[in-house]
Amino acid sequence: MSTNLSTMQIDTTRFGTLDALDESVVTITGGLLGFPDATSFLRLPVDDAEGWVWLQATNDPELAFLAISAFRFFPDYDIELPDADAESIGLSDPDTAEILALVTVRDNSVGAIEAITANLLGPIVINTAAAIGRQVVLSDSRYSTREAVVG
Repeated sequence: MSTNLSTMQIDTTRFGTLDALDESVVTITGGLLGFPDATSFLRLPVDDAEGWVWLQATNDPELAFLAISAFRFFPDYDIELPDADAESIGLSDPDTAEILALVTVRDNSVGAIEAITANLLGPIVINTAAAIGRQVVLSDSRYSTREAVVG
C-alpha cells in the first residue's frame, strides 16, 4: 500500500527554498508571542547539534526561531501545563508532548558569542501525534526568559 505524501515549497532567507513534507509542518495555535500571525512552522534540525532545531515560518521567509529541547538542556525543568492549554492542542498523553524553548544568542562587539539563553517561562508545547502546539506562559516564577544554556 502506498502513502500519498504531499510536499510544499517554502522560500526562506536563511535556508533558501526548501521542499518540505506537509507532515513535517507544525501548527502553533495563536502564534508565538509577538508574532500572532506566525502559526505554521517547519521544524529543521540543526546539523551536528542534538536537541537544537530551527522553527522556520512557512508564510514568512525571514522569520525563523532557534529552539532547544528544554528537557535535554534542563533535565530538572518541570512544567505544569494548564488543562485548557493541553486541551487546546489535543494533548492527553504526556508521552506525545515535546517541549521546546526559544533561544537567544547574544554576540559581543567583535561578533563572538557572549551568551546563549533560553526562554523557560514561555515554552512551546507540541502534541507530536497531531503536529499542533502552543506557546504557553507559565505562572511558575522559578523560570525566566533568559536561562543560561550550557553544554
